[in-house]
Amino acid sequence: MAFSPVDEHDRLQVRTAPAVTVDPALRPEAQRLYATALARILKEVSDRGGATIGELSEVAEVSRPTVQRALGELEELGLLRESELRHTGSGRPARTWGPTSGPQMVLGVDIRRTESHVTVSSLTGRTLLDVVTSHDTLLAADVGTPVPPDRHEEERAVPGLVLEHVAALLAEHDIDHADVLETVIGVPGIVAKDGRVLLSNGVPGLTGYSLGRRAEKIIRLSSVQVENDMNLRAMGELRIGVAQELSSFVYLTNHDFHRPAIVLDRTLWHGHHRVVGEGDILSRSGAVSTELTVHGRTVEYFEVAHGIDDGTLDASWLPALNDQLATVLALLCYTVDPEAVIVHGGATTTGAHALQDLAERFHAYAVTEDAPTVLAASHGADLTMSGALALALREALIRVLGVPSPLVPTIRR
Repeated sequence: MAFSPVDEHDRLQVRTAPAVTVDPALRPEAQRLYATALARILKEVSDRGGATIGELSEVAEVSRPTVQRALGELEELGLLRESELRHTGSGRPARTWGPTSGPQMVLGVDIRRTESHVTVSSLTGRTLLDVVTSHDTLLAADVGTPVPPDRHEEERAVPGLVLEHVAALLAEHDIDHADVLETVIGVPGIVAKDGRVLLSNGVPGLTGYSLGRRAEKIIRLSSVQVENDMNLRAMGELRIGVAQELSSFVYLTNHDFHRPAIVLDRTLWHGHHRVVGEGDILSRSGAVSTELTVHGRTVEYFEVAHGIDDGTLDASWLPALNDQLATVLALLCYTVDPEAVIVHGGATTTGAHALQDLAERFHAYAVTEDAPTVLAASHGADLTMSGALALALREALIRVLGVPSPLVPTIRR
């Protein structure tokens, strides 16, 4: 667990951020350029931990007076502050600007099968709270606890206990719920637009749970988004992973299930009913086989990748796995036609040799030579939480900065 309290200087900043006002005399194009520079300056200072006016002028490609104006507005919003002087040569020391830690924040919650991850970040990307708690711990703590007469049974299920745990963490670390501008909660399941979980096979009690509404009530949050965890993984790849330079791609795991996440024009595509890729229709419809047979031995398809990676199945199973997976990719990409496909799996099944074999089989279905690139998913990073915080920061900065597409600072954890 990591927690960094907000220092007294930061607490004196503006707590309710007004939208940045741009001089109405500016032409629409100049206004757009200024908004872009404003967001770029915030990200640059946040990511670097500090920068001079000259450095920011060069990065944002605007004049020094424009940078000074932007810094003044960002300081008024409580996002940046003037820090130490920096000696850059024989002349006078340069003024340096650095990020503050608050008081405004965003909250990410990742409800997994057996545990939940909670992270609070400042709007400049500083991690203030980072806690992972097992669901068994929450259930054990709830046993024997007196139940208030107005406490519904659904609140004693895992989702309700997680939300109460989040509320307790915020209170324990003196984080005012009113300062949490945006919250994104990731879940393994189908999510309706209103934040209700339509179906989840991974977490008991989550199916049918009005997670968005309950989060607003239990934690007293003003704005909550609930999103499928695979979608958030895709957004994490877009933010810090192999998809940073991509505009459109499909993200797919080759373990346990086929639940593709689809990103078009750097935006999640949910479909009209928000069930894109859910329910593994490809297997249930017979479009792809539910079993694979090698050397007379038959194994359930979704167990093959696990077996290859943990060594219970030898490498002779890899061509059969890739034949099946290439068919799945071809079906998914037939109408979407993305730039790339990102495959998540173990070190063996998504290693260089395995990926090359998969790409060759997949490209055999292509009608042109310019087929989607096949990439291995990023390893060693919590993509679900990264995606959740990126979405939360984006929505919060849209409101705070008053710009339509803000650049999101990198989360420093």
